[in-house]
Amino acid sequence: MKKLEQELRERNPQPVYLIYGPEDSLRQKCKKDLIRALGGEDAPNFTYREGPGTDEEEIRLLAGTVPFLADKRLILLENTGWAKKGGQGLAQDLENLPESTVLALVEREADARSVLFKAIQARGRCIACQPLSEGELKASLKAFFQGEGYAIDGRTLDQFITRCGTDIATLVSEREKLLAYCLESKTIRPEDVEAITHQTLRDRIFDMVDAMAAGKPREAFRLYEDLKALKEPPAKILGLIVSQAIRLYVLRELDEQGLSQNKMAEITHYHPYVIKKSMAACRAYPSRVWRQKWEKLLSYDYAHRSGKMQESIAVELALVEMSLR
Repeated sequence: MKKLEQELRERNPQPVYLIYGPEDSLRQKCKKDLIRALGGEDAPNFTYREGPGTDEEEIRLLAGTVPFLADKRLILLENTGWAKKGGQGLAQDLENLPESTVLALVEREADARSVLFKAIQARGRCIACQPLSEGELKASLKAFFQGEGYAIDGRTLDQFITRCGTDIATLVSEREKLLAYCLESKTIRPEDVEAITHQTLRDRIFDMVDAMAAGKPREAFRLYEDLKALKEPPAKILGLIVSQAIRLYVLRELDEQGLSQNKMAEITHYHPYVIKKSMAACRAYPSRVWRQKWEKLLSYDYAHRSGKMQESIAVELALVEMSLR
């Protein structure tokens, strides 16, 4: 990614890019950087196509067309699926791609064995957007704060990540708020993180499920009341509880198989920090019990969706079910 930033800064982009991987915010950042550096979305030489129905012949024709009153033509393709399968004709054209054309594919998934992947690797650059490890995330944030002249200790950094989650876009937004809030002191303390940062709904649900798994129903219901006060839809809350339950079931099953947390991250594509944060809760029950709870939660979700149960009652029953030892 740093190489991409340098190439765009020096106005010397590769002829073709493949930007892929599970980290959505990083993929979107690379995409926006390319568009901005090569004229913007309104530029007459910018072409955007999305989805598996993208016409490959049209793209091959456009790629060979000289740009209008500009040095570069940007063709950006998103979620075509060609980085896994297809795009053979386009792959053949890459060797003779005009210097005036920059072709970029943005895909969540890619197969390094595919014809197009290999062709892009040989002619341009493949950029993997993978979640940062816990150590990388902490090091990156600490370096940023220190680079801005702010002091932050390890405990406060942990609190910041725990409270705001691991989504890069959210962390960037929240760290800017912290910089402004602590401008005078230049020291970021735990109370500053608590006062100014916003905990995501997903992480609030994490805390609520953790409390339920730890056998603390009063704490879980207190957190639920906070979410109701914020006017979060009960159906959305229930959906996230179900999602967290299946996550804990999967992690517990892998844990019982003796897999390391790194291996769990590789198999599930969950962020390593999320796995570490979830381990205490998932070990509250064996995997068979987590599966039973998840199936029960699904029955509540179905009951409210089919009109047989009020949303609020479904959520409260889910809380009770998750708290039962």
